[in-house]
Amino acid sequence: MSATAILDLGTNTFNLLVRNADGALVFSDKIPVRLGAGGLRDGVITPDAADRAVAAIAQHLVSARSYGASRSFAFATSAMRTTSNGAELAARIERETGQPINIIDGDQEAAFIAEGVAQAWPELSERHLIMDIGGGSTEFIIRESGRNLWAESFTLGVTRLFERFLPSDPPTAAQWIEIDAHLDRELAPLWDALAANPCRILLGSSGSFDTLYNVMAHRVGRPELELGQCRAEFDLSAWRATSDAVQSATTEARILMPGMLAMRAETLHLSARQIDLVLAQLNARRMLLSGFALKEGVWSSIQDPKTPWRAYFW
Repeated sequence: MSATAILDLGTNTFNLLVRNADGALVFSDKIPVRLGAGGLRDGVITPDAADRAVAAIAQHLVSARSYGASRSFAFATSAMRTTSNGAELAARIERETGQPINIIDGDQEAAFIAEGVAQAWPELSERHLIMDIGGGSTEFIIRESGRNLWAESFTLGVTRLFERFLPSDPPTAAQWIEIDAHLDRELAPLWDALAANPCRILLGSSGSFDTLYNVMAHRVGRPELELGQCRAEFDLSAWRATSDAVQSATTEARILMPGMLAMRAETLHLSARQIDLVLAQLNARRMLLSGFALKEGVWSSIQDPKTPWRAYFW
């Protein structure tokens, strides 16, 4: 049975998912490319980051082939769509590896994320807010009874915030005030959407949420997420202390926290800050986690033989 590979090319991490024709998981992996590092502030992808991207794609394709994939789809998000040389990098990747790159807009990214999250929580019909924190952008989707009520992508990814504010390690009180004001101002459309569609459930999508869950789990004596686990629920009573610890620690101290994924340590405090702001706005009573996100959402789209997305066949 032939398999399909899906590559999610984020601003920080390049993710690989390989599934059989029946949808069963074959293999998954991630490479910390840091595509936006050193360039997002100027709207470019640096030469070093571009080289890391090409090497990561080549490595993922080798893995995909070794696990029986006969085709691969690659989707690029915020870093490639918002930089002046993102399309140039996509062309280089295709030229050097054979892999076509589908650069998607924020609306399509949010739609894929919502579809992926729904696979992890198919029975969740109550209105909820999906939040996906990336390096270049953060997506929000208000969803109810299997239908998206509202969705928007904001250029508030943690790498973008880090490069914009260049905070101390850890940030000073004055820097947090400045960051909070920026987030509150930029998220005004979300606050308006929530006023029209109130909900009290936050559903975090993969990435930063996975790592924050594992850090919290260690603090309260719970097991970490298991490999392939697609869902969990945060203990809100334990979240506050976990978030405070992550936000007040230095990067070096965060790296040493049990449950921490080292490649997220530099910016995880900015993820926690965004989450706290949203939890307060929701007056949330539940905080859920989906281990599924964009790449799982892509899976549904590519089942159509007439799918518009470009693929690499071998």
